[in-house]
Amino acid sequence: MKFRILAINIGSTSLKTGAFENKNELFREQISSYDQDIASRLSGYSDWLQFHRESLLQVLKKHEVKLKKLDMIVSRGAITRPIESGAYFINKAMVQDLRSSSYGWHPSNVGPEIALKIAERFGTDAIIYDSPSTDEMDDLARVSGLKGIQRRAAHHVLNQKAAAKKAATKLGKEYTDTCLVVAHLGGGITVSAHRYGRIMDGTHGLSEGPFTPQRTGSLPLLDLINLCFSREYSRHELERKLLSRGGIFSYLGTHDIKEVETKVLKSDSYAHLILRAMAYQISKEIGSMATSLKGKVDAVVLTGNLSRSKMLIGEIKERVNFIAPVMVFPGEEELEALVNGALDVLRGKEKIKVY
Repeated sequence: MKFRILAINIGSTSLKTGAFENKNELFREQISSYDQDIASRLSGYSDWLQFHRESLLQVLKKHEVKLKKLDMIVSRGAITRPIESGAYFINKAMVQDLRSSSYGWHPSNVGPEIALKIAERFGTDAIIYDSPSTDEMDDLARVSGLKGIQRRAAHHVLNQKAAAKKAATKLGKEYTDTCLVVAHLGGGITVSAHRYGRIMDGTHGLSEGPFTPQRTGSLPLLDLINLCFSREYSRHELERKLLSRGGIFSYLGTHDIKEVETKVLKSDSYAHLILRAMAYQISKEIGSMATSLKGKVDAVVLTGNLSRSKMLIGEIKERVNFIAPVMVFPGEEELEALVNGALDVLRGKEKIKVY
C-alpha cells in the first residue's frame, strides 16, 4: 500500500518539512533559518507557535495539489515528561505540557500542536516519534550529586538513533547488538552512550555537555551562581543569554560555523581557538561516554549539520580515534527518520502509545 505522510521538524535554528509517499519524497522545504533578530522578537510559546504555523501554512498552500490526501502527520517530539521511545499520539495532555513548558522550553515545543491542527484539518492522526524526551537512562546515570536534583534525559534521540542504525549496518550488526558513542552536532549538541539499542546515558541538550554555536553547555558552578545573583539580568534575559546567545555566538558574534571557518582561514587566531575549544569539549564528552560503556565501543558516530565542518571533525577525530573507529554521517535525516517511524505504524509493525 502507498501511504502519504507529512513530516514536521522544528529545531533550534530552522523548520524543515516534507511530504512523502512511502519513502518517496514529494517535496521538501526548509522554511527558515531564523537569525538572532527574529529570535529576539519572539517571546514565549504563543509567538513561536504563530511564527512557525504561518510559515508552514504557506508551504502547505504552495503544495496543496500533493496534499489532497494525507494518511498521517508526524512531528519531531519536544520537551515533555520522560517517555519511552517510539510513536505517541499527539493529544491535549501533551500539548498542555508543552504549552506550559513544565519540563523545559525549546522552539520544538510548538511542533506537536501545529501537527495536531493540520491532522484535524485532514481528518487523520498526528504522532511524534522517538522524542528527545525519550528516557532510557540507567539509574546510575540519573544521580546528579545533589539530592532533589536528578539528571534527566534530553538528547537528539531521533537523529542519534537513525545514525546509530546506519553505523550498525556498516559494522554488519543489528543496532541492538552494538555499543556506540553517538554525538549529534548541530544548533544543539548532545553526546550519548548507546548500549544494545538503548541510550543508557547522555548529555542534556539544554543544560549539560559541550558549548554549541548558541548554548553555553556546562558552566563553572560558582561563576554561574554569581551571574544569577548579579542582578544584571531577569530570568528571561539570563535564559536567553545561556541558551541562544551563548557558545560560539558569545565569543564571535555569529553562530554560523561557515563564518567561523572563514575567519580561521583568514588567520583569525581567536576564532581558531574557539572552534578548537568546542571540538575539545565534544571530544571530552565522547571520552566520558566511552567510560560509561566500560571502553567496549564498536564505533564513535558523528552526525548533525556541524559534522559537515572538516575543521571541527578533524579536531575531534584526532582526539577520539583511539577509542574506536569514527564514522561520520554528515547532516541530519530527521525527516526520513520521522517518516520511517510513521510507516512502521501505518504498516502495523509498531503500535502508537498514548501520552
